[in-house]
This record gives sequence, C-alpha cells and structure tokens, in this order.
Amino acid sequence: MSVLKPPPRVKIFLAAYSADPGLTDLAVGDLFREFRGGLLGDPDIASQDLPMPGEAYYAREMGGGLLKRYLSSPAPAEPGDLVDLKLLAMEIEGRRLTGAGGRLVNLDPGYLSLGGLVLSTGKCSGHRLWLGRGVWGELTLLYERGGWTALPWTYRDYRDPKVQGALSEMRRSLVEAGRAGSASPHARP
Repeated sequence: MSVLKPPPRVKIFLAAYSADPGLTDLAVGDLFREFRGGLLGDPDIASQDLPMPGEAYYAREMGGGLLKRYLSSPAPAEPGDLVDLKLLAMEIEGRRLTGAGGRLVNLDPGYLSLGGLVLSTGKCSGHRLWLGRGVWGELTLLYERGGWTALPWTYRDYRDPKVQGALSEMRRSLVEAGRAGSASPHARP
C-alpha cells in the first residue's frame, strides 16, 4: 500500500519574453516581488536574452524581435505553488503590460525538480495534467543519465543547448540547496 508523503521541494522557474528587455525586467520584478509577499526572492540565475524561436506564432500579438530570458528563484517551493504563480503571471501580463495588439510581455512559470522541468499553461492537451483553477502542467523535459531529454511535445527552445545549459545550472543550484538542507526533500518554507 502506498504511503502519502509531502512532495519534494522544487525550484521556481520562469521564461519571460518581450521585444523590450526593460518590460521583461519590470514584469519579472513584479512577479518575484508580488508572489506571496516576496517569497521568491530575487532571481538567482538568469540566462542571457536569447532570440525567441517560433516568433511568428507571437508576432501578431507581441511584435517582432522577441527576446526570451530564463530565470529561477533561490527559494525552495512546493510544486502546488505553480497554480498561484501562473495566475499571478497572467494578471501581471494583463495589468499594465498590454498594447493595442495584446500582451507586450509573456511570463511562463514552471518549476525544476531533480527529475525534470514542468511548465504551466492555460491550454488543455492530451499530455498535460490538470492542476486546478484553469491551470495545466506539462512535463517539458526529463532529467536522466546526467542530461536533459526532450519529449515529443518539447518546445524547440527547450531543446537548445544554451537553454539546457542554463537549466542545468539551475538544477545544480537545487541539488546544492538540498545538500545544505535548505531544500531538503520535505522541508517547509
């Protein structure tokens, strides 16, 4: 018989993109500051701004020249925090970061665990699991045998070695936090 246990702690992850890095800074700052009264702290790891693959999909709404940044929080979190984080990200996108065509910034929160990367979305699909309150979770990458493994639905940018390098740095930070005891598998914040 299974014994139910609290989930292991995870590392909050955020992909943010816009044609204006200043707007990305503003949106990321708002999200990290407002989520549970600053629970996330300031981002501890951030990639460079990288060209957004698949930009044509977003160009009508957000314009061209999109740059995407990948960031993480130093504070350990629970996987269930992802629903509240996604809802806050959507609120911030719509609050003051919109233009005539729609959003000017897109915030895609998720989390890193020792076993992979989970992204949140508002879109249902056969490979996504319901998390609650309109939010779905997608296992986007697995971490196995010392590296990232893409799945059939993994977005192109998450297959990129530069992005996976940033994700590996974030995962190492999670491992180190666990060794130090601040992100022990069942510790509470």
